[in-house]
Amino acid sequence: MKHLPLLLLPALALGLLISSSSESHAFGGRPGGPFSNGSYFSNNGTFTAVVRGENLTGTLQFSTSDGPGAAGLGSTGVATTGLGSTGVATIYFDGDTYQGNSQGSLNSEASTMTVNFQADSEGQGENNFTFTNKTTGLVRGVRYFDGLYLDGFANCKTSNAFPNQKFQGTGEAELQFLNFDGNTPFLTASSLPISVTGVRLSDKASAFATSDVRTPSVNEYTITGP
Repeated sequence: MKHLPLLLLPALALGLLISSSSESHAFGGRPGGPFSNGSYFSNNGTFTAVVRGENLTGTLQFSTSDGPGAAGLGSTGVATTGLGSTGVATIYFDGDTYQGNSQGSLNSEASTMTVNFQADSEGQGENNFTFTNKTTGLVRGVRYFDGLYLDGFANCKTSNAFPNQKFQGTGEAELQFLNFDGNTPFLTASSLPISVTGVRLSDKASAFATSDVRTPSVNEYTITGP
């Protein structure tokens, strides 16, 4: 058996190293490369998502950020500081349209995304009336704000196929509204399961306008005389 010259051994070792390096790039590559799993996506980004439930569908668009987030525009048009994650929401539920805000919290290392939204739909607005309590004889007043309010959350898992990042998960939405079946309105709430699927749009946080979202409410007070 012939022995290879000693000078050839380092060259062969170098060739094997280069070959192994080339193969590793071909079958994976550096993180963030075109063939990698994209595990090094930044926590900063803008995302879009679809929300679904029974008699419910809607869209969310929001940004996530490691820092204070991008500045947004409040309902008055004045610039406001971002809250780390800001966005908008449009939800269609049981024939009504809800407009509001959404937020996302991305943990790239854990491959998780938490999504939240809050939205309302206009009702009768603010109103009040008085009545006499037949038992006590006292005159009482009721001030209420009538509207429909819907909020929800979902815990999602992210999946990376660079340059795309997707997420999907399940959660729950709660509807709050006033019930006018009795002598005075009272607040009622119901919940329903939802699912969320979404995708990354960009690697930068965007600024969104912030909506004034209001929950329905009832306040009862006693009128004590002139």
